[in-house]
Amino acid sequence: MDHFGIGSGVAGSANVYFQSARRTGRTTSLVESLKDGDRVVFLSEREGRRVQSLCKERGIEIEVIVCDPKDHKRLFGRGSPCGSERTIFDHGWVEQFYLGEIERARRTIDRLQTELSGRGEAHRSTQRQAEEFAKWRV
Repeated sequence: MDHFGIGSGVAGSANVYFQSARRTGRTTSLVESLKDGDRVVFLSEREGRRVQSLCKERGIEIEVIVCDPKDHKRLFGRGSPCGSERTIFDHGWVEQFYLGEIERARRTIDRLQTELSGRGEAHRSTQRQAEEFAKWRV
């Protein structure tokens, strides 16, 4: 258990940042930065098609890849793009990746504490730990 609630605080801060960054032109900026042949990784087919359509309006052809951030290693099976084409991650994908990694770090800390402790405190959830966790829970 993250006794101090740091993981929950970090996740909460990330969510506040993600919400405050909405409608700030990230997708427009992405579309304007893309070049012919670039590959862009998205969370959903719908968002990928939308951005691909915006690129076509600019005369740019991109490849859309849909991938769950929890399964990002499968991206390596696609090989590298030819020439100077890039692989870029959409902001929605990046947000979910960060949140997943924060959660993974929290679980790792919990596992380490349990494995490195005796049968006592680390194996029982205390009221104070639950209250601390609840303060930062998003």
